[in-house]
Amino acid sequence: MTIKAVLTGDLIHSQHSHDTLAYIEGLSAVLATLSERYGASAETFRGDGFQLVLGQPAQAFDCALALRAGLIAASPKGERWDARVAIGLGTAQADQGYGEVFVLSGQGLDSMKKSTLGVFSSDGQFLERTELVTEFVGAIIEQWTQVEAQTYGVHLTSQGDQSSTAHYLGKSRVTVNKALQRAQARLLDRYLERTHQWIEELQHG
Repeated sequence: MTIKAVLTGDLIHSQHSHDTLAYIEGLSAVLATLSERYGASAETFRGDGFQLVLGQPAQAFDCALALRAGLIAASPKGERWDARVAIGLGTAQADQGYGEVFVLSGQGLDSMKKSTLGVFSSDGQFLERTELVTEFVGAIIEQWTQVEAQTYGVHLTSQGDQSSTAHYLGKSRVTVNKALQRAQARLLDRYLERTHQWIEELQHG
């Protein structure tokens, strides 16, 4: 048995989109990018539902933020693409698609009535550390504009190098810096640093 991370989610308001098929295709493109970046296996179900099994559990929260940033950034004019995401951390049979973590993530998503980002674990100390702050992070993401989501998403892949982010986006460092400030990048980066530590402790505790 080993600790694994599973993200289970679904698209927000997919049935009300002007082009539901384009929305679902947008999700597939984001999942393909994340699968390559994080060594994850991804699958979709029921059209607008999805699941990601992470190769490295410590990257679960990074992947969740990158997923939502990617969707919001890809939104067509007049719409907002986004997803609810349940992050499950728990035990699973090595290399098998079943175990506690899959139940935690799947049932966790079902229990999310108003929040758009949640964390689920059977470890009480881990939940005490992560649950409330993750709700706050979800609230921050809900306020992102398309530009802020795009900028933070590139910021994640460039590991905080603003010069690289600016070069990739074809924008000035000043413009990128302002967008990152509005996106609350400093706080989100600190959150991700802490989640890495907490997951490491969960794995070796």
